[in-house]
Amino acid sequence: MIGTQPKNGAAAPAPTTPNGAIDRVLRRSLLLLTRDSSTVQDRLDLAELADGVGVPDLAAIARDLAMLRQGFAADRPAIAMPTESIQRAVDELKDLMRDGAATVFATMERAGDAVSACAALCRLFSAPLDEVSEAELAGLLLAWRGLAESRAADPRGHADATLTDLAEVLAASELSAFLHRNHTLAFQPFGSARLLHRAARLGQGGLGPYLSHVGNIVRSGRDVLGLITLSAGEGAADAIERWVPPLAAYLPEHLAKDLTDELADLGLIGAVRALLHSTLQRSDRHGLLRRLRDAALDLGDHALAISAQHHLANLMRFNAIEWRCLGALLATSGSKDAGEAAFLHAEKLAPNDPATLEYLAALRSGDFSAFAVKAGFGTPEYRKRLRFARRTV
Repeated sequence: MIGTQPKNGAAAPAPTTPNGAIDRVLRRSLLLLTRDSSTVQDRLDLAELADGVGVPDLAAIARDLAMLRQGFAADRPAIAMPTESIQRAVDELKDLMRDGAATVFATMERAGDAVSACAALCRLFSAPLDEVSEAELAGLLLAWRGLAESRAADPRGHADATLTDLAEVLAASELSAFLHRNHTLAFQPFGSARLLHRAARLGQGGLGPYLSHVGNIVRSGRDVLGLITLSAGEGAADAIERWVPPLAAYLPEHLAKDLTDELADLGLIGAVRALLHSTLQRSDRHGLLRRLRDAALDLGDHALAISAQHHLANLMRFNAIEWRCLGALLATSGSKDAGEAAFLHAEKLAPNDPATLEYLAALRSGDFSAFAVKAGFGTPEYRKRLRFARRTV
């Protein structure tokens, strides 16, 4: 239990819980970590506070949460100059390409709680990887994968719980966020336990921990493709599809959208498909989903475009326009019943909307050709001109 200290010889055991004033301070500090703006330093400050008031268990939890955020580089050099960062990033990506392949391991049963899972991850990331630890890490990730794909309990809803229970809820929330942020690195088809381990131990001067600094060393989507090409050499054509998703995971959305434009202009539908697959794990990139949808339409992959739009509509459940767009895509592809259902849902959200009623009437008449979405929301030529214009602004 949090607050219990190890016995030391004949010394009397410490109280099992902090006193009331200390408990309130620790509880407040724990809840402050739920803010979107909270930092690694906030977690380290909590660890120092908990150590200072004699609650080492909580201090250990806070340190683990800080480490999961900041990474596990053996050294922590100052951020290099940009030219050095580019070369270092190329060298690091070459190493990842050589040694980041997935090995398939059996799923283990989820054992213990989120606190112990975070501690185990920190232990595994802190040491070099061998066959035994790779198997343990892979099993641990697979056992907790469901937490990456669901919404963990909000610690703020447990403010009145015991300090021990509140720390467990916070650990579960942080573990969920960690797995969600690094889903592409951790799980197939693009990730593996080995790749996540390698990425977690990268330093500050190149790709950064978890590849989180890619946005610091590229200025455009074309630069991302250049980084892959320089690292892969003759295997660049195959490497683009494989490495676009992990490198895009931490890119600012405007750079990820620019990368999508590059892929569309080059006709790289496989890479567009791969990027969409990884983006579907996110709930915060509506603009990128729209860009990927339009790229898929321009490249003639209606099914892929529908997948992107369907995800958008589900993310924006009360947005009639997104449901109308979904209906138009479905109707264009010949899915009359599904298209009608989407239009009816849009009409329910925005009753008597003229555009929705017009689309619905055309679909029911059996002739939707006037409203068919042939390529992008516009023509492929229009989309290319728009992409060109965005680059020259």
